[in-house]
Amino acid sequence: MEASVPIMNTIGDKRITESLYGVEYFEAGLSAAVEARHGDLYYFKTFIGEQSVAVEKGDSIFYLSEDKTTALLKSGPLSVTSTHIATVIRGYMPENKLSTITKNTNLPYVNGCSTKQVFPPERPGDPTLQLLSIPPYSAEQAHHIHSTVRVVYVLSGTGRSVVGMGNHCVSESLYPGKSIVLQKMCPHHFETDDEHLRVLPLHVFSAVGATENSHPMYNGTHFTN
Repeated sequence: MEASVPIMNTIGDKRITESLYGVEYFEAGLSAAVEARHGDLYYFKTFIGEQSVAVEKGDSIFYLSEDKTTALLKSGPLSVTSTHIATVIRGYMPENKLSTITKNTNLPYVNGCSTKQVFPPERPGDPTLQLLSIPPYSAEQAHHIHSTVRVVYVLSGTGRSVVGMGNHCVSESLYPGKSIVLQKMCPHHFETDDEHLRVLPLHVFSAVGATENSHPMYNGTHFTN
């Protein structure tokens, strides 16, 4: 596991740091919506909690089945009732797809972690949904950033999300049903104690790759040190 990052404990400082670096957390059962910020290159809108989502022609939606055993990707026009989390991507029109998310991951990753390409990108830049498994007493990477937004849903297990730089880092507990929106260039990593943590990160933009040493969880990641 990576060396511990200094953590700030003051609640006020914590919220300021989260806002400064660009991370939002949403507790399970909460209803909310988050969309692309001014200056983002790609438009998305994420709907958290139980919501009815209208998907326009030319757009697509990533969402989960009610029992959280299947991920679905569908193109508009259509209306979807989402129980957990759903993200609409503007201007992306793939074929309708579904994938179970109950089996083990199959691509190696750093620090004993592993991943499954739930919906691989068909070409560089396409959105992709990944299933990331982080074993006990590990971190899913060294502190790092991405060049586009990551929308993350905690599927099972517990752990922490650490955001910030240097002595200005804050920690947030992760548990099943919690959602995270990490803005582009947000320095972060996830870590665990005595449980496996399984999360579903949606990459609004991705780098393609399908080999053990080159896949979207590797590509498009930039370390901060």
